[in-house]
Amino acid sequence: MKKISGIINITLALLTSLLFITTAAYGTSREALAAASYTQISERKTVIPCGTPFGIKMLTNGVVVTDFGAVNGRLSQQSPAEAAGIRKGDIIKSVNGIDVTDSISVSAAVQTDPSCTINVLRGGEELTFTAKALESDTDGEYKLGMWTKDSVAGIGTMTFYDPETCTFAGLGHGVSDTSSGVRMPLLSGEITAVSITDVIRGASGSPGELCGAFISSVELGTITLNSDFGVFGTSDTSPILSEPVEIAGKDEVKAGRAVIYTTTAGMMPEEYEIEIVSIERGSDSPIRNMTIRITDPELLSRTGGIVQGMSGSPILQDGRLVGAVTHVLVNDSAMGYAVFAENMLKACEPDM
Repeated sequence: MKKISGIINITLALLTSLLFITTAAYGTSREALAAASYTQISERKTVIPCGTPFGIKMLTNGVVVTDFGAVNGRLSQQSPAEAAGIRKGDIIKSVNGIDVTDSISVSAAVQTDPSCTINVLRGGEELTFTAKALESDTDGEYKLGMWTKDSVAGIGTMTFYDPETCTFAGLGHGVSDTSSGVRMPLLSGEITAVSITDVIRGASGSPGELCGAFISSVELGTITLNSDFGVFGTSDTSPILSEPVEIAGKDEVKAGRAVIYTTTAGMMPEEYEIEIVSIERGSDSPIRNMTIRITDPELLSRTGGIVQGMSGSPILQDGRLVGAVTHVLVNDSAMGYAVFAENMLKACEPDM
């Protein structure tokens, strides 16, 4: 393990510490080969690998159904919304003809007429349901018996920053509803500085977690995309001063030794050794491209392996960015999955 050189680019008067294959035809001259090789390398995409923690704050485009429950046990133990055919992960767009933007507006629309017409979006398809709201035996309001979410917040790790386009990539997977697995539709979002204050160690059957404090006064950037490959957006400055590295193509990644940059205390990432155990270039999962194992004794001692909040930690091999951590294996916290950096790059630069 070694400390990564660099500083967090945050100016705060009250903070004294920083948060957060060359192919050639026969007969080609050595000079021509060297020039071709130089051209090929110079055209590679370079980015700054980060490993810094950041806070995610998102407002959803629509109201997401996350769970169901009985409204009035004396009348029915079943949720009216669930009985009508609404499912977890459905995105409510309107109730009784009233467009809804948050959970409060859903409740207000239900009060206008308990016999509700509900329009939802499910897998890109628009559906309409009718449900009879029941009067709650706790507060007397009419309710559909469903829990909804209109915003989300959490901690992740930034994978890379592109100083040429002032864009960032992080997390390595989309921000999703935990109960349904549906990716949260983005209306707007921002990332803020975070300082890691504690670590809950992972163990077999119990994934650990990075605990951190949001520094809401320090907005680092704007989220513009929540995709299967992570969250992407724009930021005026890199969160860390470090030399750019090349992004390796997925065909160049190989099993064997590699390192990750991740932060387990404060805001400064450190380098830890890992092993790329296997590579699945043809995997059905877009983000489970590599199986990795944490081998660094210090990281294993601190965290027990991969923990929640480390998603997005950049993986480097032979000095190039090859991927990012995405998931931990619940039964073995030292093991996990990673996504190719090339896939993340294509997600934020689809024309490449």
